[in-house]
Amino acid sequence: MNHENSWHVCGLVIQARPASIPAVKSALLAFADCDIAAEDAARGTLAVTLGATDSAALLRNIEESRNIAGVLAVSLVYHQQDEIEEPCKEAS
Repeated sequence: MNHENSWHVCGLVIQARPASIPAVKSALLAFADCDIAAEDAARGTLAVTLGATDSAALLRNIEESRNIAGVLAVSLVYHQQDEIEEPCKEAS
């Protein structure tokens, strides 16, 4: 698979100190292609999706999320890799 034409997405459950949730959310949203799908701030739990064009970038972002101050655990619950289809060129 050509890395220029691939897309990776993963789902994470992030457990953090409840008092750190606002700072953790802010740090996560600084990543490109990151979305916080759900949260339980009282329990310190976030459901997060991350996307990237290659697995190395995705793994870097997962590792960086582990290193955010206040994060206790990061669990990978979903990963998908797709190939982006090239647009069809119209015949002239």
